[in-house]
Amino acid sequence: MKKMHNGAKKDIQEKETTTWNTVGFTALIIVFWGAQALLSGCATTGPGKKQKAVSSIGGFHKELSKNLDQTTETLAALNQIGQPGDGNLYKPYNNFVKQLTRTTDNYRSMNRHANAMATKGREYFSTWEQELSNVMNSELRAKGAERRAELSMAFNRITKLAQEVQMTYQPFIIDLTDIKTALGNDLTTQGMVSMKPYITRANEEGKIVMTKLQALADEVDRVTNALSSRVGL
Repeated sequence: MKKMHNGAKKDIQEKETTTWNTVGFTALIIVFWGAQALLSGCATTGPGKKQKAVSSIGGFHKELSKNLDQTTETLAALNQIGQPGDGNLYKPYNNFVKQLTRTTDNYRSMNRHANAMATKGREYFSTWEQELSNVMNSELRAKGAERRAELSMAFNRITKLAQEVQMTYQPFIIDLTDIKTALGNDLTTQGMVSMKPYITRANEEGKIVMTKLQALADEVDRVTNALSSRVGL
């Protein structure tokens, strides 16, 4: 009987050990995943949102630079059609078509980056506002709200300037596309003569577009520096 009792006791201890090991392992998994979720949550709070906003602004600035350069290239190609070195209109015309295609692609890419930047900015300032409510020190909370309002206004200026760029850029591309179509069907000396007023207008529009692109790029630089975590900026 004693041996049976000891055996039963050993079985119970082994079951308890197994149960504890299972429970302990399960608890460890729960704690681990809880910690992972917590860390993941931290990445989407203020600092994480700010980094995403700054990154999106940086990407947008690159698009602005590409569009500035490409607009210059496209206008140069357009003006070259009327001054073919070898007298052949097809070669400079085909180059203009190629540059216009790049300009159109760059314009669309810039708009996508502008939309992404606006979204990241809204997320950042919304999270900042939410997290300010958790600051117990009223003075720090007030200073944070003031700083948030200041940067939010700067960010809104970028959005406004981006809209102005779009309002001038889109008609510019439409006019260039019309010139491409018209010349494509009458690529002759007389056809070039009839296009001169429209080419002149396209050049004027291009200058306005580049002026607005540069103003937007300068504003983006200022906001990037204001949001930068680098010391000395």
